[in-house]
Amino acid sequence: MIIVGGSYREVCAYPEWDRIYGSGGRAAVAVSGLAPGSVLHTYAYSGWAADVRATMASFGVRAEVVEIEKELVFEYYHPLSKEPVPKASAGLPRITVSGEVVLSFGMLEGPATVVAGRAVHDPQSDSPEAAFSASGSRAGELAYVVRDYMLAAADSSQEAMDVATRIMADEGASVVVARHAIGGASVYVGDTKPRLVPAYISDTWFKIGSGDVFCAAFAHYWGERRLDPVEAADLASRSVAHFNDGHRLPLPAPHALSALVPQPDTAHGGRVFLSGPAATLPQRWLLDQARWWLLDLGSEVFSPFHEYGERLAASAGPALAGLRACTAVLALADGGDPGTSAVIGHARAVGVPVVVLAEAVAATDLAVHAGMSCEIARDFTTALYRAHLAGMR
Repeated sequence: MIIVGGSYREVCAYPEWDRIYGSGGRAAVAVSGLAPGSVLHTYAYSGWAADVRATMASFGVRAEVVEIEKELVFEYYHPLSKEPVPKASAGLPRITVSGEVVLSFGMLEGPATVVAGRAVHDPQSDSPEAAFSASGSRAGELAYVVRDYMLAAADSSQEAMDVATRIMADEGASVVVARHAIGGASVYVGDTKPRLVPAYISDTWFKIGSGDVFCAAFAHYWGERRLDPVEAADLASRSVAHFNDGHRLPLPAPHALSALVPQPDTAHGGRVFLSGPAATLPQRWLLDQARWWLLDLGSEVFSPFHEYGERLAASAGPALAGLRACTAVLALADGGDPGTSAVIGHARAVGVPVVVLAEAVAATDLAVHAGMSCEIARDFTTALYRAHLAGMR
């Protein structure tokens, strides 16, 4: 397989992460065991271009690198945070590739020109310049992979199906795959109704690069193995669950993914009770972030702090009543907040599942939480993910 995509530095504060990957590099490593002899065409900062070549070579991937003078870095506070996208220099030489199966990503440095028998394209944005056809690319068969929000039309009278059909018509694609934020996808083929592919559960949730891995797996199974697009998307979804559990690469063979469990199939994300201290600015920031991201994932959120504000101390009764109406609890346990400890105990007493975020919790307190059969999450994003899933069960 030929992979065309950027090689960028990625820095995350929590959990700590500082690596050179980018969409192209990660996808190439992902399929290196499934598709031996793959080739990566990429741009890379001259200061670490040799590292890109060496890393790819260690996985059996040949790297064709166009060196650039500007270091491009993606910075994240946590894996879900949306940070400014770095800007590349203009006027760089265009990458041109041809092959039987090509996976292409939109790149900060500019689009590549692709000629392929089968191509999978992830534009990485809704910019017209990132479209497959905009660079003069062409393929015998084309699959488009996008995030589901990109099928939301500006015209509210249009459905996602209408937008997918327009992409097929404009780009000459036979398949459009819309990835979902929490995992899984919708697969559009022709003018038939989309087929839903489930997300699969992972113990931890390292979200950075999950879309790259989905595209890599889909390109292998649909492009190289020529599986049905729904079957290929299902294997891609399973591959993402494997990857998310600690950034595990390269991807394993399909038989190693067969035991993965689908996420609950519900129409909503459940209702999560959010509890944590808010006495300091960092504590308040974390509480606000947890509420915002749970809502973004699709959960309903009941947070006594946000609900009652200054009246919280006098609202214990209504808060406990709200707990009984929730399907899960996310407890931000750092700081040893007595109120949060009480919520954990009450929730477990009435059978409500509890996910505890414990980045700096005393061992004795952690033993108590574990003894009450709470789920313990060591990083913020995993805690959000596990609480969202717990609420859907």
